[in-house]
Amino acid sequence: MVTVESIIGYVRQVKREIPQPVTVADNYLWWAQHGAALARELDFVSIHTYPVWEGNDINEAMSFTIANMEAVRKALPESQIVITEAGWATVASEFGPRASEAKQKRYYQDMFKWAKANNITTFFFEAFDEDWKGNPKDPNGAEKHWGIFDIGRRPKLVTAP
Repeated sequence: MVTVESIIGYVRQVKREIPQPVTVADNYLWWAQHGAALARELDFVSIHTYPVWEGNDINEAMSFTIANMEAVRKALPESQIVITEAGWATVASEFGPRASEAKQKRYYQDMFKWAKANNITTFFFEAFDEDWKGNPKDPNGAEKHWGIFDIGRRPKLVTAP
């Protein structure tokens, strides 16, 4: 772990060197509980939210995501917040039937609709499955199956109209 003070030092150094906005990304909970000092140094706060990773199924996904965002907003009311990682695994030995292409499609559709209605910049994780991630002995591990395209570049259900 890098200390918050070290990260603040790096942020200040980067901001001196470049004109672009500077941010740091972490899970929503870290920001809500520990992010105030760092947030004051940033141009915007970058949060990650993964309902399925935290035990939620699709019917609770958006309420969980919205609660994540509200917790960060409450903790950091002066900060612009961007969701830089949100997604749904399509296969995951860790999640069982909570992982599926149909649930990924629904989460992306619900998330896009909510983010647009609330003017929240959101980046979905991720474009392509990454079969090299996670446990090499578990081809169905969650880390490998977040893409909207599979490893062979074939579109998943989420890309269908």
